[in-house]
Amino acid sequence: MEEPSSDFECTKRGFLRAGLGVGAGSALSRPVAARPPAGPDSVAVTNGARPHRGRFETPGSPSRAAYRALATVERQVTQRSGSSGFDRTVNAVEYLGLGSNGPLNEALERADASGDLDGVRLKFPAGTYRIAGDVSISPAGPFGIVGPRAVFRVDSGVRCELNVHTDSRGLFEGVTIDQRADRAAVSLLLSTDDHLDARGLTFRGPAEAIGDDQQALVRPVATNRAASVRIENLRAVGGTNAGSHAWVRPESPPPGHVAGGVPAAFVGTANRGVIQFVEPTLHGWENGLYASRTPGAVQVVGGSFVNNNNTAVRISGAESFCDGATIVLDASRWPDDRPGRFTIGEIQGVSGVRSETGPLNKEGARFRNLDVRARNLARCPGLVVFEGSAGTGRLHNCRLTTDIDGTPAVRIDAPGTGPHRASTGPQAIRMDRIEIRGSATDGPAVSGTDARPNSVLADSCVRLPGAGPASIVGVTTRNVGYGADCTASQGTDEPVGTPSAVPEVRNLTVQPPSPEPGLSGLGLLVAAGALVSFGTATLVPALRDRLRR
Repeated sequence: MEEPSSDFECTKRGFLRAGLGVGAGSALSRPVAARPPAGPDSVAVTNGARPHRGRFETPGSPSRAAYRALATVERQVTQRSGSSGFDRTVNAVEYLGLGSNGPLNEALERADASGDLDGVRLKFPAGTYRIAGDVSISPAGPFGIVGPRAVFRVDSGVRCELNVHTDSRGLFEGVTIDQRADRAAVSLLLSTDDHLDARGLTFRGPAEAIGDDQQALVRPVATNRAASVRIENLRAVGGTNAGSHAWVRPESPPPGHVAGGVPAAFVGTANRGVIQFVEPTLHGWENGLYASRTPGAVQVVGGSFVNNNNTAVRISGAESFCDGATIVLDASRWPDDRPGRFTIGEIQGVSGVRSETGPLNKEGARFRNLDVRARNLARCPGLVVFEGSAGTGRLHNCRLTTDIDGTPAVRIDAPGTGPHRASTGPQAIRMDRIEIRGSATDGPAVSGTDARPNSVLADSCVRLPGAGPASIVGVTTRNVGYGADCTASQGTDEPVGTPSAVPEVRNLTVQPPSPEPGLSGLGLLVAAGALVSFGTATLVPALRDRLRR
């Protein structure tokens, strides 16, 4: 039986490899020559949209570099282990002997203990399947769970872990996990020694904090440097208690504070390889993606993050990035029925993205094409924060909207500031093609530090009320404009946040990467034209003279 979504995957790979080339140029991959772009009708990507040249440089849409990173992992997996190679696909109900109300967790563990899950893809028919406790399975060979219309429902009062480990290829696709019963919560641990795809997972309901006893909804682990996990279209909008992050301030927490809010996803020290999150939709969790405390790489491609407490995305490392995400912080949109007594930002500060490494000695992360909007929060240290533990980092082609008075769009801490030591190596933060806009006053747009020499903000616009050179503190500026009519961030590739009062500017889209070594895309066109002209001027007359003889 053919694997579900195979046509979709092939179409995406065709686009990634033919239209963009493969190779992310990091230590995890080798850059290779690009090929001619695919035709517009052949493009299909994870979220159903069709990226085109104008979107690659638009905040809120992933860049070419993000798609190359996806293609790199696909190529490496294919070269290493080929196709998923399931021995067979079976009806899960019949194969596991599930009764009308039998716990799925027990059936899975029985089958794993007898070796019946090795090389098998379980296909769950439409229906609801009961989870009454923990699951821990580790099949030999490829293993998959597929259930586009299957619901795994967690029993009331059960706070459990579903632990799936594969030593080969793994697949977890289409399942909905329902944790809406009273005090129900689940953590899905997906671990692999090779590669695992998790596609279209949905979590229903909130996960209430009741005493720091529950881990993140999803915890991917690639156990070695060559391994990888890709999580596509993860959807979880139920949320948890606001302000339930561990209390770190010297004063006592306010009455009603409960530690132990649940992150949507966590990547920790057990991960050594590459974790990719593609187009997640995460609302209201205690950190959307808490992925900074890992020696591996975490790569976020697109996605929608709304009102995640503490931080929407926190990552670290030169091979880690967040690219094309849309992040919204707005306490006025906090649902009344969410667990806990507090609103987002009421007792603890909340940022959009954060680069921090904790006790690890790593560089800062790369942020590209972000659209971050901070509308209404009582506490916000900054939309983009580079903490003192993070080394050098990059912020490129982002739109940062802040309506919160006194809140910088970008905050850069001095090395070693905070509870963790500074990373060794370069410390500069490079920012370019940044648009900072909104109604915020009474503070700098960028709050930097002289302790990070060579930090720079270039080719950018600050459109806050009363903005001027004094709005940028602690970093060097180059070609930075101020006010509503600023056009410094528009460049030659694609306008960034063009205000309506500014005449339309020339819009030249970025060409796909050119072969290395070789000519740029424009150079190839010029060279092709030169060859045509040379042929017309020399070869054609020579041929005519030869015929006359």
